Amino acid sequence: MIDAHVHHWDLERFRYPWLDDAAFEALRADYLPADYRADAGGVPVDGWVHVQAEVDHSIDPVRETAWISMMGAEATAAGVPGPIGCVVYVDLRSAEVSEVLAEQCRHPLTRGVRQEAWFDPASSRADIPHENLLMDPAWRAGFRALATFGLSFDLLVWPSQLPVAASVAGEVPDVPIVLEHLGLPDPEGDDGLRTWRAGVAVLAQLPQAYVKLSAFGALRLSRNSGRIRFIVGELLELFGSRRCMVGSNFPVERLAGDFAGWYELILSCLGGLSAVERDDVLSETARRFYRLPTAEVAAA
Repeated sequence: MIDAHVHHWDLERFRYPWLDDAAFEALRADYLPADYRADAGGVPVDGWVHVQAEVDHSIDPVRETAWISMMGAEATAAGVPGPIGCVVYVDLRSAEVSEVLAEQCRHPLTRGVRQEAWFDPASSRADIPHENLLMDPAWRAGFRALATFGLSFDLLVWPSQLPVAASVAGEVPDVPIVLEHLGLPDPEGDDGLRTWRAGVAVLAQLPQAYVKLSAFGALRLSRNSGRIRFIVGELLELFGSRRCMVGSNFPVERLAGDFAGWYELILSCLGGLSAVERDDVLSETARRFYRLPTAEVAAA
């Protein structure tokens, strides 16, 4: 397996304002590659993609990338699984966006960018912007700049934002995008999942759009819920196995259960696929999307 969504943090090295929220108290401890390997246990993980962990935005984001690249090199030297790709943070509204992107690309693991675009003007959480970035002309210009650097974009938005997100992405077909966390379906607040269903259907029409089967815990459903398998099944039907990838979202997903339970749920969701389709979802889609080394190279 290639895990397409992992977060590492070091509380002495960086500050993570979102962890101040009471809901994340249980996560206030360092999470390093050794901790991930311990969580994954006997699950056959070849490597994983670190997704920027919302380090304090007043800090140079290249510092986080350099740290992840260092840990990836250490894992390779030790012959153990580690981060083999990195989705970095860049404020796409910045007047210096091209300079920051160039600095990020100097680090070998850099593959894409994430700037969280979900928003809520009333939110007190540090990781939820108060403004709709998708409607900001400066942000859109920064998004277009990703094509120049050959970078992808990790998209985190509410279902109601998906039609606009699809419109923005459709204007820049050279930037591959991956929708995070199933597209954040809300079984409790979205009657019949109508808003979510309409949004993901629009996004799936873009050939450069992919989706991560991740953050099951955010659904607030039982780990054995058929509703989860139904949601994953809809996404597999819309995007196809070659545009779906798995992401554990560890350690955040720890709040919903252990890694083994998450992996068993993933396998149950993929039970109806052929061997080739299953391999796509578990590893090959992530390898293609993030331009990751093959298993033979990763193990060398």
